[in-house]
Amino acid sequence: MLFALVGVGSKAAYMSSMATTARNFKHSRHSGIALGIPNSLYGLSTFVFSSLKARWFESDQTPYRYLAFMAFVSLAAHLLASKYVVLRETQAAPRKRATSLAIKTNAPLSPAVATSGSVMSPLHESFEMAETRKRRMTVSVANEAGHGDGDVAANSTLPALPVDSTAIDSRSATHADQPYNDHGSGADTPPLSAATMSPLSVAVAANPAQPREESALARLGRDPIAWALLMGIICLSGPGLAFVNNCGSMVRAMSHNTSLTEEQIGQYKDKIVATQSFFSFFARLVVGYLSDLWRTRLRLPRSGLLVIAGLLMIYAQNTAARVSRLEDMYPLAVLIGTAMGSTFTLAPTITAETWGAENFGLCWGVITLGPAVGGHICNLIFGSSWDQGLFNIISRLGKDAPQDRMQCTNECFIPAFRTTAKISYFSVFFFTVVLCLPQATAVWKRRWQKQTK
Repeated sequence: MLFALVGVGSKAAYMSSMATTARNFKHSRHSGIALGIPNSLYGLSTFVFSSLKARWFESDQTPYRYLAFMAFVSLAAHLLASKYVVLRETQAAPRKRATSLAIKTNAPLSPAVATSGSVMSPLHESFEMAETRKRRMTVSVANEAGHGDGDVAANSTLPALPVDSTAIDSRSATHADQPYNDHGSGADTPPLSAATMSPLSVAVAANPAQPREESALARLGRDPIAWALLMGIICLSGPGLAFVNNCGSMVRAMSHNTSLTEEQIGQYKDKIVATQSFFSFFARLVVGYLSDLWRTRLRLPRSGLLVIAGLLMIYAQNTAARVSRLEDMYPLAVLIGTAMGSTFTLAPTITAETWGAENFGLCWGVITLGPAVGGHICNLIFGSSWDQGLFNIISRLGKDAPQDRMQCTNECFIPAFRTTAKISYFSVFFFTVVLCLPQATAVWKRRWQKQTK
């Protein structure tokens, strides 16, 4: 129950901050670093709390004080964040509602609303809302057709539709003193004619029945890029989490021939976790900035950096299969932290650019199930290897051997990392699919269009 509550709470905080950032910076050229900052701070939390535990709470016999400390700090941080982490585009909504209500009821505007900008008539407002919906639909369709991680929403500049402003102003002046009904028109106002309507309004009136738009989840489920990205994250994060979750057992297995006390072993483990967390934080910041340069200056897809992160994880897993001393754990923590930090900055940015910032919460929420699936699979592999290694040691020494000699060594986990290294090879394959499939699809479509002409 404790782990379930911790998982729900941490996931809710992570998704709310990431989704808010994705929507606030959806038109920015620096969306990579914008998503990398909250993502890096999320990874830095492990470094901070493990360092504090090693400094202040390692000698405690029970975890009560440490858990109470984390609960209080987390509660204060989340209450503070709930006040300041807001969507920028919703801040103008109260003013717009107040303006519309004042026009309908002929009530005077408040000073704050009156000084914030010009007041639109309901007819102006209807044109603006209709054109906004048209732009959003066009960007969504273009984003879906483009696929890949091209920044369609950020770079699209759609021309404004022509509106007969003279006719609109004359109608607004004529009916300014008439009460407005629920539809925003005067009580005695005749139906609008084509002369006083924008081309978009005429088109909507001529075709009132619009097809229902397909849900984001359905589009995500039939998109092969989404499946390739999900499988790549499973195959990369699983081997990485196998090290993070079991580095304590690895430290204990290699400390039998040392003079470290139990408290020193615990501190050694916390330092390794802190090292991995710090380099994960550092990689998220640096790769977020580099991915923006990679995308805007070099005009290359961000998914190419995912392939590099996969290659780094392969090297890290092969290094873990050769660990023989405690000192080897630090470079291993650096490699795994860098590979995982890079991936968890690039993947959400690609998700926001491919399926839209408005759908980021749902799409990234589904794709981020990958670490949970991969972590469970690779932890089972590690546990099975550990049990088999311990069984082999007991069989070799005999049941009458001293108990202190019946301890696992590095031979208990080396087979596990040989297996996870093979799994990490699949991450490079799936990330290559994410990189190449949009370009291959675009080439195929161009050839098919030429053949049909």
